[in-house]
Amino acid sequence: MKKIIILNGSPHKTGNTMALVNEVSKSMDNKETEIKTYNLNTMKISCCQGCNACKKTGTCAIKDDMQLIYDDIDDADGIIFATPIYIYQMSAQLKAVVDRLVAYMKEDYSSYLSPNKKVLFVSTFGGGDIVQYTSYFDLTGKSLKVLGFGEYKTLITGGLREINELLERSEVLSEAKEMGEWLLNC
Repeated sequence: MKKIIILNGSPHKTGNTMALVNEVSKSMDNKETEIKTYNLNTMKISCCQGCNACKKTGTCAIKDDMQLIYDDIDDADGIIFATPIYIYQMSAQLKAVVDRLVAYMKEDYSSYLSPNKKVLFVSTFGGGDIVQYTSYFDLTGKSLKVLGFGEYKTLITGGLREINELLERSEVLSEAKEMGEWLLNC
């Protein structure tokens, strides 16, 4: 059975970002997949303190809700990083989690993480040009690879004001389905 973790960095549990994630998840239905969602906005996750205790032990010294996420990432085949775009970047809720993933890096810069965990960035935005956001997620994906994560892809759509707008875009829904199938082929 495949295990997929969704890290919802949106403050909204039912907004455009999660609507797009739900479309990705539909392609995983009935495929012996366990999907677990974390709504980061409701969790107690501190910022990384740069103490480097994790480099020696593989465990973050901060004892908060991030410990739950670490356990599930360890067992996951794929992780969906879901976020609206705020000021050209991921939300603060998701950024705090991404920063805390440094706990997977050993002192010798190898990884405590088991290999080949696929990453899918799912993001929505209200306005602007999609090109200005894709390079940001490409850099983030490369950073996660340094930490030991595997291949990554990005699904971004914009110009959205209402959820029904997203659900009327057949090309976005088709791409979401393809991304879900790609994620399952771990």
